[in-house]
Amino acid sequence: MIAYVDHPDGGLVLDLEGLSKIIREPRLFLSSLIFSEAPELLESAVDVWARVGSREVAEATYAYILQLRRGLMEGRDLLLRIAELFTDMDYVDALALQRALMLGIGRTTCDLGAAIFVENPRLSLYGRPYRAPPNGVVASSARAPLYLVLNRGTKKVVDLDTMCVVPYSPSGRPEELHPLQRLSREGFAVATRGSPTCLIEDVAADGGAVAPRGLAKLLALKPCS
Repeated sequence: MIAYVDHPDGGLVLDLEGLSKIIREPRLFLSSLIFSEAPELLESAVDVWARVGSREVAEATYAYILQLRRGLMEGRDLLLRIAELFTDMDYVDALALQRALMLGIGRTTCDLGAAIFVENPRLSLYGRPYRAPPNGVVASSARAPLYLVLNRGTKKVVDLDTMCVVPYSPSGRPEELHPLQRLSREGFAVATRGSPTCLIEDVAADGGAVAPRGLAKLLALKPCS
C-alpha cells in the first residue's frame, strides 16, 4: 500500500498507476494519505495543484523540491522557503503542499520541523474564524486561518489522518480538540513517516498513530495500552 483515500471512490492504493489516477482527480488527491515517495508523479501533482490553488505557490514549491532533490538545499532551507510562501496559501494550497512534499522527498513539513494548523471552520464564531493563532507560530496565511507551527516533542505520534494539516481549535476546550492538537499540547511531535506501534484512542503512547477507523482496521492497528 502506497496511499489511502478515505472516500467512497478511494480506498487502498497499491501501485503507482493507481496513485497516478488519484492525483488526476483533485477531490481525491487533496484527501489522500500518501505514504511513499514517488517523484515521477510530482509534476502531475503540481499541475493539479496549480489548477485548483495558487499557481505561484505551486510552481515555487516545485522548484524548491527539485533543488533539494539535487542537493542544492537542505530540509531546513526548504522549510524556510515554505514559510516565506505561507502568507499566500489558502486551504487548498496547504493540502496540496503536503502531498507534493511527500511525493517529491518522502516527507511533509511535520518531518521538516513544522506542522500546519488550520482553524476548524465548524468551530468558528458566527461563521467567522476566530483568527486566534496557536503557540509557536512560524508563519501565518493572509488568506485563511492557517498557521505554520513549530513541531517539537519528546515523543512521536504518527499522523495517518490529516497529512500534517491539523484541525485547530482556538478555544482549547478539550471536547473541541482534534487528537493531534491535543497530543501536540502534551509534548508529542507529529510525524508522517514511520511505522506506528499502536492506535491512539483513550491511551497515548510514543510511536502510536492517529488514523481513521477504516485505515486502522486495514493496518490491523491495536489500541495503545
